[in-house]
Amino acid sequence: MSRPLRPASRPRRAALAQARPARALEQLALDFDLCLPRWSLSRPALLSRHRQRILACLEFVRGFFPELGSFTIHVGLARKRGVLGWGSLAPDHPGIWLRPRRLDYFTIAHEFTHLLQARKLVPAGERACDLWAMARSPLLIDSPPSYLALPRALSRQSRIGLATAMRLHDAARRALAARERGVRRYLNSFEQEIAEAFGGTGRRNGTR
Repeated sequence: MSRPLRPASRPRRAALAQARPARALEQLALDFDLCLPRWSLSRPALLSRHRQRILACLEFVRGFFPELGSFTIHVGLARKRGVLGWGSLAPDHPGIWLRPRRLDYFTIAHEFTHLLQARKLVPAGERACDLWAMARSPLLIDSPPSYLALPRALSRQSRIGLATAMRLHDAARRALAARERGVRRYLNSFEQEIAEAFGGTGRRNGTR
């Protein structure tokens, strides 16, 4: 027959507690970093059949913009006729709106540069926005800029090849270097260099 267990008496528990010295425990440092989502999609963008492609393009281009940090960027769809995209100029509410059927890396880079303008990291203006976006990387120049004057041979192209993208990128970098040296008409110097390189007078698309 098994022997029933006897509960320990209260006096015995108290004696054991007094006999065991109290040991101080090290305080654990718990670091709960706030992990914000990278994107906040509007309902039309969330339900769009182009959603995965939009997010893939956004992630690729965002890799070239470390200044955007880890905060959440709202993403919507551009509905206005003739507009490829636009970016919010409210520094506390970053957001961009894109047209998924004509989604280019350069359009996204242009709108991300508007977010930098909102934080006073890039001079204001659409032409400056184009130039700073082109200076990021030639990999982002897959379509011609809309606000800087380009020769007709370039402005009419729907797609930009890598060789041309590198020419535009290098010229943009030289224009920014000229600005650092105090040249005030650095945007015009870029347009003049591209006109001489590709021939013809400059014209602007004005469609972004």
